[in-house]
Amino acid sequence: MPSLENLSRQLLVLMGGPDNIISVTHCATRLRPVLKDRALVKTAEIDALDGVTGVVNKEAGLQIIIGTNVGEVYDAFMKVWQADDATSQKAETETSEVPSEKRSWFNGFVALVVSIFSPLLPLLAGAGLLRGFTILANEIGWLPTESSTNVLLTLAATSVFYFLPLLIAVTSAKRFATSPYIAMAIMGALIMPDFIGLVKGDGGNTITFLGIAIPVFNYTSQIIPAILTTWLQSKMELFMKKKIPNSLHMIVIPTVLLFVLVPVAAGIFGPLGNYLSIGIANGVGWLSNINQVITGAVVGGIWNILILFGVHWAPNTMVVIPEVAKTGHSAFIAYAANANFGMAGAAFAIFLKSRNRKLKNFSLTAITSVFLSGIVEPAIYGLGVKFKSPLVAGCLGAAIGGAFMGIFHVIGNAFVFGGLTTIPAFAGPTLWAYIVGLVISFAGGLAFTLLFGVKDPEAEMNQ
Repeated sequence: MPSLENLSRQLLVLMGGPDNIISVTHCATRLRPVLKDRALVKTAEIDALDGVTGVVNKEAGLQIIIGTNVGEVYDAFMKVWQADDATSQKAETETSEVPSEKRSWFNGFVALVVSIFSPLLPLLAGAGLLRGFTILANEIGWLPTESSTNVLLTLAATSVFYFLPLLIAVTSAKRFATSPYIAMAIMGALIMPDFIGLVKGDGGNTITFLGIAIPVFNYTSQIIPAILTTWLQSKMELFMKKKIPNSLHMIVIPTVLLFVLVPVAAGIFGPLGNYLSIGIANGVGWLSNINQVITGAVVGGIWNILILFGVHWAPNTMVVIPEVAKTGHSAFIAYAANANFGMAGAAFAIFLKSRNRKLKNFSLTAITSVFLSGIVEPAIYGLGVKFKSPLVAGCLGAAIGGAFMGIFHVIGNAFVFGGLTTIPAFAGPTLWAYIVGLVISFAGGLAFTLLFGVKDPEAEMNQ
């Protein structure tokens, strides 16, 4: 494994040099650069680098699969990139620049949500595990539900969802290059007790602001209003900085933004986001109620394909996280976890049958990545995409495991990645079915890979 600095320098050169890079973000496992000209990128050479698991070069943009240490690689890459004099003035992380390469609206949306939600992943995962351990302690009688200890642990685990609008405001502000403090203050006004006191029942009642009637709802745990409001804030702030003398920026800009955007968020973006959330929730409920077995099989079976193309963040952010924030649980988290274990089973089949020592070691690494961190990309790109049949086998195994979970209506209590270490997040009456479903997915991926075989001579598979 080369040093992070050497890997970063190699990536910089193979991506067309520092002047070809507009901005760089990362998610849980991938570097996601925005480039001026993708034709300058040497994809095959990047893919061959030691330290790179795979490369996705689709319409959505270039994605370089690193693994669980992507944050360290990202930090090293940014230092190397910004050390160049020609790039020293570029934005550090997420910027609001418009890339020169053409993208569809959907791909742009995926890139947006990745940049907004990626910084929150460790917090969401940690809160999810703490919630899972607390529920597990309740279930086995170690922690009485009426105890003050249980109350404090529950608050620690669920506060992230109550204050989600503030967290989203901060990460959105970084993405849109505007003040995170003003963004947080604006959204904070909508979750203060006095504002919540204006909401009657489930919301929808009207209040007046300067004689204008506006509907109000409870916006704790809401995502969409924070993103839309912060986007508008960035446009207003940029406009005022150009038009107002510098000496007045400190006083005028925050005052205007608070005066204008709090009522705009409360009366326009808030209700809009609420209605969209209700529509999405109703759609998810309709899909789930059709047939849980079919839903589990479909979600489990296609999830690795969504990950393969990097679009899994769309359902994660628009369906799963809002559902957990509102109801405290989601079946889709459980169904999607089968995809990880299906691929782990396929990787184990290659570990058992391959005579290629390097491939056996990589397979073991891919399995460990799933079990310990719930990260499946090494298995998908290093084995599934490369040899084809393990990807098909993993998807089929995951579909069977998802169908089994659907029979017993398995749910997860927090947004986590499916791995052995996150099992406590599924504590409750259906925990046993969740574990059995994962075993089925793993066994299915293993069995189908052995059945299909791997024809590529590089795999050196025993017959």
